[in-house]
Amino acid sequence: MRRFSGSFNAVVLSASLLGASAVYANLVTNGSFESGAFVDQGNDTMSLSADSTIITGWTVVTDTTAWIGPANPWGLSASDGGRFLDLTNYQTGAPFAGLTLTQVISTTPSATYALSFDLGGSTFWGRPNAITASAAATSATFTTPSTGTNNDWYSQSMQFVATSTSTTIRFQGSSGFDYIGLDNVSVDSVSAGPRVAVSEPDTWLLVIAGLAAAGAVARRRWRA
Repeated sequence: MRRFSGSFNAVVLSASLLGASAVYANLVTNGSFESGAFVDQGNDTMSLSADSTIITGWTVVTDTTAWIGPANPWGLSASDGGRFLDLTNYQTGAPFAGLTLTQVISTTPSATYALSFDLGGSTFWGRPNAITASAAATSATFTTPSTGTNNDWYSQSMQFVATSTSTTIRFQGSSGFDYIGLDNVSVDSVSAGPRVAVSEPDTWLLVIAGLAAAGAVARRRWRA
């Protein structure tokens, strides 16, 4: 039994490395708005009224929003995946729509998290475009630059400290004309350290290296 202890430890190390790559996974499901009962109402767009839960994991609040696909005629495209939201519902001026998570995000009280998302702006459809993001007791407004192109996405992020075992995430359109884009939402824990991305090929290399080490240890102990 002892002669295989080193082999077992090498395999455990590989499994631990595999697990470490998943620790920092996005806590938000359907953060790019790809899933849900999408119905093309024309222009590869679906208008959703307040209280709609058509988008998997999300509830529309305040006003109507437009759920837009890649075949739209507006000259706009998603920052991640094929679909995205326009919190103006491609209508001029306020009121603007908001969006809250209906899914439960499990959080650890007093732990720090990063809420990230992409804010869409368009010179053709009017600038500036702004969204107010809220999580736990933290709220901040993010605004696009006053100049740009027709289809710009700006990566935004803020940190918040969880106050309970579940946290409500909310986005609210705060300024714009005919377009306020929202896409690519994520929440990651930052209390445990910076997020380390491990690609699938790299993960399998770790497994192979661990198994090779296990074999080497077993051979040495067998000869001994």
